[in-house]
Amino acid sequence: MELSTVLFLLLAILGWGLGAFFDKACLKHMDPSGAFYVRSLFMIFIFSPLVLWKYPQTRQALLGSDKWGPIFVLGSVIVSMGGVFFYLKALSGGAATKIVPLSSTYPFVTFALAVIFLGENITMNKLVGTLLLSGGIYFISK
Repeated sequence: MELSTVLFLLLAILGWGLGAFFDKACLKHMDPSGAFYVRSLFMIFIFSPLVLWKYPQTRQALLGSDKWGPIFVLGSVIVSMGGVFFYLKALSGGAATKIVPLSSTYPFVTFALAVIFLGENITMNKLVGTLLLSGGIYFISK
């Protein structure tokens, strides 16, 4: 793996870890539905200027894609935001030390779907690694 890939991965992990911390902290001050909609509103305010600034690239991505590109992006937005909504609901009713690790077992879903629908190859290392990761997260949350 390239150094830049590792750096981006570490930054993603840090961002998600801090995000979960802030999610749990905010749920002490507002209900999960409110947190979801306030998050969405903040995302609009924060990212609208970026989208406008990068409009030529955004437009080119849309026009340069086949018809399925935007459909898959929309699907990703819908299911990801649905996941965030249900994650906040679960987090409001349980300990962050249990809910966050259990919600982090989603790589198994991605693994299975990528093998079934995207034709990614399945190897014993990938399968065992995914199962160990998911199982480890389960046991940590016990």
